[in-house]
Amino acid sequence: MEAVQFIELNAATVFLLVLIGFVAGMVSGFIGSGGAFVLTPAMMSLGAPAMVAVASNICHKFPKALVGSVKRHKYGQVDVKLGVVLGLVAEAGMLYGKQVMTSIKHDFGRAGTDLYVSVIFIVVLAIVGGYVLRDYYRLKKAGHDVPAEVPALARWAQSIEIPGTMIHFKAIGARVSLLFIIPIGFATGMLAATIAVGGFIGVPAMIYILGVPAIMATATELVIAFVMGLGGTFIYGLEGAVDIRLAMLILLGSLFGIQLGAIGTTYVKDYQIKLVMAVIMLTVLFSRFFYIPGYLSDLGAIARMEKGTAGTLATLGDSVLAVALILGAVTVLTSLTKGIAEHRRLDQSRQLAEQMAALAPAAAQALPGPLQRMEVATDGSEYSAGAVRTAVELARRSKGMLFVTGIAVYNPEYASTVPGLEEAALAKARTDVVAAAEAAADVAHEVVIAEADDPYRGIVETATEYAADLIVIGRRGRRGLARDLIGDATARVIGHAPCNVLVVPRGAHLETGGILVATDGSTYADIAVTAAARLAQSLQRPLTAVSAVLPSHNAARRQEAVTAVEQVKARFGGDGIVAEGRPEQVIVEQARRIGAALIVVGTHGRTGLDRLLMGSITERVIGFAECPVLAAKTA
Repeated sequence: MEAVQFIELNAATVFLLVLIGFVAGMVSGFIGSGGAFVLTPAMMSLGAPAMVAVASNICHKFPKALVGSVKRHKYGQVDVKLGVVLGLVAEAGMLYGKQVMTSIKHDFGRAGTDLYVSVIFIVVLAIVGGYVLRDYYRLKKAGHDVPAEVPALARWAQSIEIPGTMIHFKAIGARVSLLFIIPIGFATGMLAATIAVGGFIGVPAMIYILGVPAIMATATELVIAFVMGLGGTFIYGLEGAVDIRLAMLILLGSLFGIQLGAIGTTYVKDYQIKLVMAVIMLTVLFSRFFYIPGYLSDLGAIARMEKGTAGTLATLGDSVLAVALILGAVTVLTSLTKGIAEHRRLDQSRQLAEQMAALAPAAAQALPGPLQRMEVATDGSEYSAGAVRTAVELARRSKGMLFVTGIAVYNPEYASTVPGLEEAALAKARTDVVAAAEAAADVAHEVVIAEADDPYRGIVETATEYAADLIVIGRRGRRGLARDLIGDATARVIGHAPCNVLVVPRGAHLETGGILVATDGSTYADIAVTAAARLAQSLQRPLTAVSAVLPSHNAARRQEAVTAVEQVKARFGGDGIVAEGRPEQVIVEQARRIGAALIVVGTHGRTGLDRLLMGSITERVIGFAECPVLAAKTA
């Protein structure tokens, strides 16, 4: 077999590698799979054999992917479980793909692997890029509300129940069989081992087969790339194909670029990412056509080509590839520039909010009194700590009564046949409330042990019996409640509760920050606004109203959003923000930017809050928000 050859490095080559890495890093942070498919042909254009380019790309990619995934995880865009599961399955595909590459090199030498990689690039880019571009135009023609819908294929995949294979993923709010995950992961790994671009399959498959939103699919692909990169580097390293110099130079530029790209995603919509993916894919595809004749000539498949002709074709291919790099850089930098301008505008809005909050409008003075009777449900775990801390603080400020509730969960039908079942459940519930009762020692409180066959039912029945005007519950991780609250418990508590429900992350506190309320001008939003103003007055915090508009909304609908925000400001003072994007993303992002202590949302309204199942806007806000979220109920 022909020996692996590394390229010679000089000052110009080093500069180009770092620059290419920086640009590719921006693209990779922006669309997930972008940097890898730009880098492999770029290294080949600089003289690296295809096998070395692929291996070095894989080596540089996993630390870069780690940086990008951590960055985007802060924006709530990463499904870690989905990424790890797909990544582990992809390792098998990576091993098989490497064996194919090694076999081709053994039989046909460098020209064979160069041709193989180029042909695979052209085929995959044509299929994936064409499909994504077609989908973009379809969405643009139909209107931009469509991207929020789950694709028909994904709905079918989610509807298939195969016992023993089902896994729940937060990105889709549903369970999917592992039998759908395995082929996606294997194909992703095989393609990554072949051309270092597993994301070409991974990202579209997550979007169209699993139903993952485009923003989360591109972010989760970075986790997959990290897992695959570790294994791929080891596998190709055994063949002596990893050029650590290329990997480190590209990584040097990529580590800076990928952070800019990741930040840029927070200022674009899903359909825009699809457009960028498609255009860059098809541009790189076009560039590879110019190299094919030279590879065929070297293999003797066509007449021997003159050196000047081959050089001219290679130059044309390099030029088209440069266009792809420039296009990616311009796209990311444009998004980033717009985001910086928006951030400055929000800073000015916050200053105005502080001035308006000091005016203490008369309307706010007419609000109902502070909270008087609150229930906090606890299971004694760390995930209930934030709820207990927040409930005690609210009780202290309002001088209200706090009911510390533990739920003894057992099925009465089995209690008579299973000795000690009821006693064990009651004992656990009493133990669960000990720490919470101690934390509430300096406020008026009462310990309640409720018995129920489901945690949500015990919480709701206690609130009804004790006439609570607020239920406070903890949130497990980024999507659940406390340890015993599973499945759709969040929706059930909110849906059946006789009062407002406050869902609190374990690390949340009310020491600083204002109150953010989502409004669309509807009656249901007015209820949320009143609840928010009541809390703002009780906690003596500034109030900010936010309304979201979609790109497809006309001028009249956009004006309605502005009017809704202005009405809140007129009634209760504070600041107002109208932002474009999906409602849940707008709400969570604005809360993060202003440092809100608490978010208030309605449970019905024009933005889709009428659906109280997992995946609704209310549930997504609860799942991704870093601060407590109050679900305001109708009477």
